Amino acid sequence: MDQPGTSLTAPFLSADSAIWFSAYGFGWGYCAFSLDSEVVCEQLGAANETSKQLMLAFELGKRRLLQAVEKKALPGTGERITLSAEDL
Repeated sequence: MDQPGTSLTAPFLSADSAIWFSAYGFGWGYCAFSLDSEVVCEQLGAANETSKQLMLAFELGKRRLLQAVEKKALPGTGERITLSAEDL
């Protein structure tokens, strides 16, 4: 039987304009992530820091985000992990 792959939850903007989302996968459960708006602009191609542009860049960059999430060491403490430009 095939194992389901890693999936991302719908993103939302935090009060400081960072994108928060969770990833989950078979065998490790959920893990929370954060992307600063500057990283979304630099690495995922958002034209500016408006919510519309940040969300569009997130959706278009899901493949890169999935790869970054799968490479990242996941702490068992439940803390939110901030992805940097180097992670993408």
